[in-house]
Amino acid sequence: MYFQKILFSLLFLITSFHSFAWGTTGHRVVGGLAQRYLDPTVEKKVRKILNGYSLADVSNWMDEIKSEKNKSYRSLHGWHYMDLADVNVWEPRQYFPDSEIWPQNLYESLLFITTKLKHPQPDDSFTQSVYLRMLVHLVADAHQPLHVGNGEDLGGNRCYVKWFNSRWPTTLHAVWDTKLIDFTKYSYSEYVDYLDHIAESTSKSWQQDGIETWLKESRRLHALIYPSSPASDASKYCGRDRKSILDKDIPSLSFAYVYHMRPIMELRLQQAGIRLAGILNTIYG
Repeated sequence: MYFQKILFSLLFLITSFHSFAWGTTGHRVVGGLAQRYLDPTVEKKVRKILNGYSLADVSNWMDEIKSEKNKSYRSLHGWHYMDLADVNVWEPRQYFPDSEIWPQNLYESLLFITTKLKHPQPDDSFTQSVYLRMLVHLVADAHQPLHVGNGEDLGGNRCYVKWFNSRWPTTLHAVWDTKLIDFTKYSYSEYVDYLDHIAESTSKSWQQDGIETWLKESRRLHALIYPSSPASDASKYCGRDRKSILDKDIPSLSFAYVYHMRPIMELRLQQAGIRLAGILNTIYG
C-alpha cells in the first residue's frame, strides 16, 4: 500500500505539473499543417531562419527548455497560459509589445513575439530563430482550451479523472495535452494528412481572427470539455488537494468522451495551424 501511494504521488507530479500543451505530437501537427499553407517564398524564408528545419521540427522547443536554469529561459514559464475568469469580461492589463515591460502571460507573449518578428532590432533579447520557435509553440498553446484557465484549477491540472477505467487518476489537462491525441494512434505526419481538408474560405475566415478571439474561443470550450453528470460535477472532482476528493466523484472518461471531444480537438489543431501560417505569410510575405 505504501509503495502504491508513492507511485501515485509520482504519477500525479508528472501529469499535473509537467504536462505540455498538446504534447509533442500535437505541437508537431500544428507546425506541420502550417508548413503546408505557407506561401512558397515565405516557406523558403522560414527554412533559412530555422537553419533548414521545418515548423514541426522546432514546435516543441519551448517545452524542451523548461528545465533549463538560464534566467532568460526561466522568464518564459508564464508565457504558455493565461487565466480568464469570465469569458464575457476581457480585462487583461494594458500591454504595449514595444515597451520595456516583459510579457507575463500567453496573450502578452504572442503580442510581444509577433512585434519582434515584424520589427527586429539589433538589441533584441533573442534571435529571430528563437522568436519564430516561440511563435510556433505558443500559437498552438493558445488553441488548447485548458491553456486559457478559469483561474481556479490551474487549467484542469487540479481536476482529476480516470482514463478508460484506469486505477490511477490523471488530470483533465493531461487528457487534453496527450491522451486524446495518442488515442488516435496517428503519427504527427499522418494526423496532418488527416486534418488537411480545410476549405479556402474557411481558412481565410480563421486567419482574420485576432489573438483575443483565439483565447476566448478556448475559454468558451470549457463548458463542453469539463465532464459532468448528475453524480459528478467539476466542484466534486476539482480541488487543491487530491486527498479531499472522493474516488466515487472522479469521472471515468472513455469512448463516449473521445467521440464527443475529438472533433473539438481536431478543430483547434486545424485552426492553430492555419492561423500560424497566416501570421507568417503576413510577416514574411
